[in-house]
Amino acid sequence: MFRALALLVLVALGATPAAAALGPVPALVRVRGIVVDGKGAPVEFATVNVPELRRGASTAADGSFAFEVPAGPCTIEAMGLGYRKTRLAFEARTGGDALRIVLADEPVPISEVTVATSTFGKAGGSEGAVLNRMDVYTTPGGAADVFQSLRALPGINAPNEGAALYVRGGDPSETLIRLDGAELGHPYHYEGASGGLFAGFDTYLMKSAFFSSGGFGAKYGGVLSGVLDVETQDPLTERSVSIGANLAGVNAATSWAFVPEKFSVLATGSLGRPQLLFDLYGSPNEFESMPASEHGAVKALWRPSPTSKIAATYVGASDHTAVVADRLNVTDVYRAETGNDFVGLRAQKLVGDRLSLTAVGSLQRYRSHWSFSVFGGVRDEDNTLAQVDAVWSAAEAHELSFGLQYRGRATVITGPGAADSTDLGADAPTRLYATDARVDLPGAYVEDKFRVLGPVYATLGARVDRVSTNGEWIVDPRGALAWKIKDGHTVRIAGGGYHQPPDAAYLDPTYGNPALPASAATHWIAGYEWLEGDVNLRVEGYHKEYRDLIVQDEATFYAAGGTGYARGVDFFLRGSHRMLTGWVSYGYLDTKRREFDDPREVPASYGVAHSLTLVGQYRVTPQWMLGAKFSAASGRPYTPVTGATYDAERDLWRPIEAENNSGLMPAQHRLDLRVTHLFSIGKIARLPESSVCVAYMEGINVLGIRNTLAYHYSDDYSERYTEDSYFSRRMLVFGAGLAW
Repeated sequence: MFRALALLVLVALGATPAAAALGPVPALVRVRGIVVDGKGAPVEFATVNVPELRRGASTAADGSFAFEVPAGPCTIEAMGLGYRKTRLAFEARTGGDALRIVLADEPVPISEVTVATSTFGKAGGSEGAVLNRMDVYTTPGGAADVFQSLRALPGINAPNEGAALYVRGGDPSETLIRLDGAELGHPYHYEGASGGLFAGFDTYLMKSAFFSSGGFGAKYGGVLSGVLDVETQDPLTERSVSIGANLAGVNAATSWAFVPEKFSVLATGSLGRPQLLFDLYGSPNEFESMPASEHGAVKALWRPSPTSKIAATYVGASDHTAVVADRLNVTDVYRAETGNDFVGLRAQKLVGDRLSLTAVGSLQRYRSHWSFSVFGGVRDEDNTLAQVDAVWSAAEAHELSFGLQYRGRATVITGPGAADSTDLGADAPTRLYATDARVDLPGAYVEDKFRVLGPVYATLGARVDRVSTNGEWIVDPRGALAWKIKDGHTVRIAGGGYHQPPDAAYLDPTYGNPALPASAATHWIAGYEWLEGDVNLRVEGYHKEYRDLIVQDEATFYAAGGTGYARGVDFFLRGSHRMLTGWVSYGYLDTKRREFDDPREVPASYGVAHSLTLVGQYRVTPQWMLGAKFSAASGRPYTPVTGATYDAERDLWRPIEAENNSGLMPAQHRLDLRVTHLFSIGKIARLPESSVCVAYMEGINVLGIRNTLAYHYSDDYSERYTEDSYFSRRMLVFGAGLAW
């Protein structure tokens, strides 16, 4: 997101309204072309203009541009952050050839990625955007899903095969997920399945995703561990339609520029129906009702002037399932049904040639209903957000950003919950929850990016927030420093404070504490990066200290008395040679926490000590690509059952458990393979010739390794059984996408 805003500032050099001219007005002709870097890759967000006429445009994701100028000789100027300014003289005439402008690289004096830590991913012109849409589509084993694809990066220590982001030992709620600058809560399908299995929005909607696993800047607040900032497409010139299908569902999408460079609409829709997939390969679960999911999105984009842009986005998702589930020694049907509706509005405006303003507002409604045994519940959640951000380019090596933000969450939770965690059967004692909680988080931030001296750059900032649960004002200072030792070699350090308000589940007036304060964390990070040509190496060490975690309390049910830490090393190496590209990521994590009923600091529930991913892609021909991904992870901690006692009054066996998280689940391994073929379809009857289409065949878990998801037990706990992971079956999935 920052890169887009920073580049927007450059538009002012040639995007202000033209002054009225005297005398006859020459006929206008359309100038079009593409901007590429030295390797021929498209440069997005570049500014292309004719300075003397004050006419121009910014490039789309494919590097293309188009705008009108008076016929005759003129000089066009192109620039982009990280590239040298280029000028080209040409003759503007009707029917002229498309222009091709090549931008040479130039060191960037000030930018987010110069000093940011924990932003592993692609390097080059779009550094900081960890994944773009094509990365998601082509990552083997990623199921063309943004969250599944992110699992291949260091910093995400996932304890299972789900899509939820477990960042450096934190649970998914500790990572902020944003869509076009607005917070997107509950972004997963099937959240009850260990945090979610797939994204609740289509990858087609996405342009890029910035991911940070720690030490992120002051503009991000309200979370302890990480940030995923997703930017959607801005297709102002494109008119396209695409459809796709595989063994698990169908999807369709369109981008339509009704008024090129002025007004366009993007829409997507998807249905997930895995019945055929399960019929072919079986499932580790027994279903009373097959899982089903739907999601869709509509984005309308209007550019009133070359220096302003307004976008309205709607995202909707729903899913439902009824699966036979095991919890301790109880087997019953787990039923769940959710719905999620999100509406966001964003306006961007360039003021003069140095100040960029962005205003964002959003509303979200989330509804969830679940039941298991005699328990169940309804969660009804309304989220609101309003924020204004400003970026002021004070000088070539000095940039100031600041903003105001309000976040509000109203949550109603009703239904019977377990009163005894060891008694989950029929007629078990229950607690009837009737939570009606509201959490407000107004805040503000300021951040200064500047050159300290020579090759040393710094980002210093702070944010202040008020947590409504206890009325406390919190100040979180943050900073980062980068030393560019020489071309391609950079050392970075960062540190700062982070706070996160409590979830409504702990604010019940009877079985909770409505005055719970925010939990807190302090990040310390140091790393080294080598970037040269197609090779990018990053090594980073980190230490995260937790305090005020939620613990059980006899007087108030819950209190902020927990502590913990997470420390480790992340390694990332990415490179390419001719037709071969790939990367290696490895993460080591040591983390302990004291929270809820822990008597002391114990291994964190989501602490996976070792995570390794190897990804390789080989382009056999321009139309055929082979890919492979191997992932391995050590087991997550769990609490073993060591025995049982018989309760005659309840006529059931109660487990005797060892110390919390003193056991370790088995390690997990998985190999995925993918074959991708690009093609086009000629004109058929009244159907025009297609754009680039894709067909693929993906082998998921080709070694057939049955990784363990969880354990469950016999009635008297004398026998333990293994529950297989979601993708424990060897599967061959076929799919295709057609585009016009």
